[in-house]
Amino acid sequence: MTPMPRRLASLLLSALFLLAPALVRAEVLNRIVLRVNDRIATLYDYQQRKDELVRDITRREQDPQERQRLLGQAGEMVFADLFRELLMDSRADQLGVEITDAQVDQSIAQLKQNFNIKTQQDFAAALAQSGLTEPQLRVQVKNNLRVQEVRGREIQSRVKVDEEDLRRYYRKNLEQFRQPEQLQLREVVVLEEGGATADQRKAVANQVRAKVQGGASLADAVADSAKKGATSNVIELGWVSPGDLDKNLEGAVWTLPVGALSEPVEARGGLHVVQVINRRESRIPPFNEVSAAIQTREQERVYRDEVTKYMAELEKKSLIVANPPQEAAGYRSRLATATDSGEAGDLGAAAAAAPQPAAAAPVNAAPADAAPAEAAPGTLPGAPANDAKPQSPATTPPAGMPQPGTLPTPKPVNPTPPETPPPGA
Repeated sequence: MTPMPRRLASLLLSALFLLAPALVRAEVLNRIVLRVNDRIATLYDYQQRKDELVRDITRREQDPQERQRLLGQAGEMVFADLFRELLMDSRADQLGVEITDAQVDQSIAQLKQNFNIKTQQDFAAALAQSGLTEPQLRVQVKNNLRVQEVRGREIQSRVKVDEEDLRRYYRKNLEQFRQPEQLQLREVVVLEEGGATADQRKAVANQVRAKVQGGASLADAVADSAKKGATSNVIELGWVSPGDLDKNLEGAVWTLPVGALSEPVEARGGLHVVQVINRRESRIPPFNEVSAAIQTREQERVYRDEVTKYMAELEKKSLIVANPPQEAAGYRSRLATATDSGEAGDLGAAAAAAPQPAAAAPVNAAPADAAPAEAAPGTLPGAPANDAKPQSPATTPPAGMPQPGTLPTPKPVNPTPPETPPPGA
């Protein structure tokens, strides 16, 4: 055999020397940190998930102490989520659960509807806000639907609450159902806009009060001034509880008898004249009025308990090998608890993060009688603020949709070590 030229041998040795750290690094990143039956997650999968969570906590959490607390627990939270997800994914494999493209399409369509996403442009913007592509979202939705199918088959049937349980809960928690005193109100606002002086606006407000006290309805009393733009039309405020109104308005109306008008009160938009239509005293509603709410609450509680039991049963029946990084060593303490990271991993979070219009004014603050504005595309009416802590789907009943605020579904794991380390690793 012809000897290898000395220069070529030297070059090959140098190349191997340069490649060695990258190969070692790639091997470390592909180290399996969790195996659940035939499902595995590598150190790279864990690190990617953790990096996403850290970025999200940093972006969402404004309180420095709370941010530091969550960042310190990020490793445990991520590993616990990986554990739960791989356990459920493995069970879905065993049950042969298959999700069709049509089911994914239907879920995404429902998701768009729930979040008032009406155009493809709004959809693309919501996806971009969460750093997702549409194919990635489809993978997440499909995986979530598989897990929900497992829960529907094997957990939902365990959730049973009978009426006696509900009545027992009602009897033990009567004060919890107490309704505060409420007033039914309507108002008119003598508008600031239009250039009228404070004295002129007060004169208009007193004229309105005088007409009502003379027997006119509030609507008739402001008919002329509303046409001229001096006042709003009648605004129905509906039933309000203590704390719902501007403090000045609440102080002016709360002790008034039914039918009475308040003195003109300066608040947002101008001078407010408020009429008391009806009053409800504080009371504890009877069982039949609150039974549906109690049933929902108790079913959620039982469901959470059953999920915890089910996951423990699955774990006992599964082959599990866990080798978490040191920072995630305490992950088991989180297996029975909801994810508290506020991590957003699906379109729900993307929608919540999309640009929003100015917040709607408080019930009594805007001197407008127009119909309520629609929620902006990409936002969820009544949704918590972006820094809220949504529950993990591991502890909430399946609703047929991916749940906002969850860690992304595990990406498919390639057991073959990459030739080079992932970028940024």
